Formats: sequence, C-alpha cells, structure tokens
Amino acid sequence: MVERDGKMGNRDLHLFFLIDASDSMSYGGKVETLNNAIREAIPHIREIAREAEGAIKVHALSFSTGARWVTKNVDVRDFTWDNITTKGVTDMGRGFELLAEKLSSDFQGERGYQPVMILLSDGMPTDDYEAGLKKLKATKWGSKAIRISIAIGSETDMDVLQDFIGDSFRGELKPLKAKNAAELKNYIRWASTAASNASINPTKGMLPPPPTVESQVEVEEIDW
Repeated sequence: MVERDGKMGNRDLHLFFLIDASDSMSYGGKVETLNNAIREAIPHIREIAREAEGAIKVHALSFSTGARWVTKNVDVRDFTWDNITTKGVTDMGRGFELLAEKLSSDFQGERGYQPVMILLSDGMPTDDYEAGLKKLKATKWGSKAIRISIAIGSETDMDVLQDFIGDSFRGELKPLKAKNAAELKNYIRWASTAASNASINPTKGMLPPPPTVESQVEVEEIDW
C-alpha cells in the first residue's frame, strides 16, 4: 500500500539527487540546465513508478559551503522541483555525511527497492569527501544503492566520482561526463529513469547503456 503522508511505504523506491551547488555551477548556465533537466525528467520517472509495488520517493540535497536538504521523501506523483541556487565551495563530504545521517535514522528497519543515488558535480571536493563517503557506504542503504555520478564539464575530478560509484551494480558503472547542456539533460533523464527501472525490475539484471547525444547537439551548443 502506498502512503502519501510522508511516511515510508512498504516497498518504496527512494531516489536521491546529490547536487553540487558551489559557485562554479553558476558559470555557463550549468545550474540552470541542471534545474531544467531534473524538472523535465519528473514525468518520465512517474511512468517508471507505475510498475512499482509502492511509490517512488524523491529526495534531493545540495552541497556547497556545508550541505542542506532541498526536499525529502516526496512521492514523485506529487513532486515539483524547486531550483537550486549556487554559492560557496564544494563540501561534498558533508553532503555524504548528511545523507548517511538520514539513512541511519529514518531507514532503520524499512524494506524497499534498491535505492538510487545520483551525484552531480562540476569540480573537486574542498573537504574530506573520503570520510563522508565512508560513512555513507557504511549504512545498509548506502551500501546497497545503485550509485551513479555525472561530471558537469571538464574540470570535475573523475576519480572522486568513480569512488562514489565504487562497486555499485557489480562494478559495471563508470562516471558520465556531460560536456554541454544537451548531454547533461540526457544523462540526468537516463540516470533517474534507467536506474529506477533496474531497481524495480532486478530480474532484468542490467542497465541499458547511457544515451549517445553527440548527433543531437546543435552546432551552436557550447561545451563547458
């Protein structure tokens, strides 16, 4: 039975966005593209939710100087996206810690589909991301999650994004690199829908490959 009062359902899928909101995300329209991409992905996630036993619950946190929740535990059928704004440095480790704290407190004893976690960043952590990531992976739900990372532009530390993925999905996943707005929109849609579908239908045993969007990019599309 699906619950719509903010409590955990019996077999819900929890989809987490972990979003870099540092100053550098304001350059080249990156944060505007990200906001639009998540907003445009919501109807497609709702389609995936039709196959779920429970609901798909959306969570989002941003990290810059510190970290904060943007939204928590909202049924995708009722979900609207509030724009992320940018300011400060890249305290990614604090973002991981904040998520680990939520998983340790709110998810104890709960059962559900394999969670999906999508990390989006355009730079390098300015704090101890390894300590935060260790705490996240030490939680039951953090360790079991399908973890996907997307680099926004060419300045992202790909090793950090690979560390986040770790052995998720049998070690088959690699960070995606979005070089421009078209690629970021396609990758966010793919990550949120394909991974959610893989969680709901684990017997299929695989994720489809991420989209190739180079042929769809118009000549005037500017790379970041």
